[in-house]
Amino acid sequence: ENTHFVLSSTPFTASEISVFVNGLLQIPPDKLGFQDFSVTGSSVYFTTSSSPPEGSWIMANYYVGVI
Repeated sequence: ENTHFVLSSTPFTASEISVFVNGLLQIPPDKLGFQDFSVTGSSVYFTTSSSPPEGSWIMANYYVGVI
């Protein structure tokens, strides 16, 4: 299943990431008692029920810490 994806950089904070699958915003962790994905480091994990179908377009918007 397509449940694990790796970002090109680690987000500044996991709570400030927006993930889109085929143009649809996914529900972030800790919102509405349900979540489509979680973030650990630079890894995005989709829940089994929200895993993107093969060939899906996935985009993530997030900030990277700058020193």
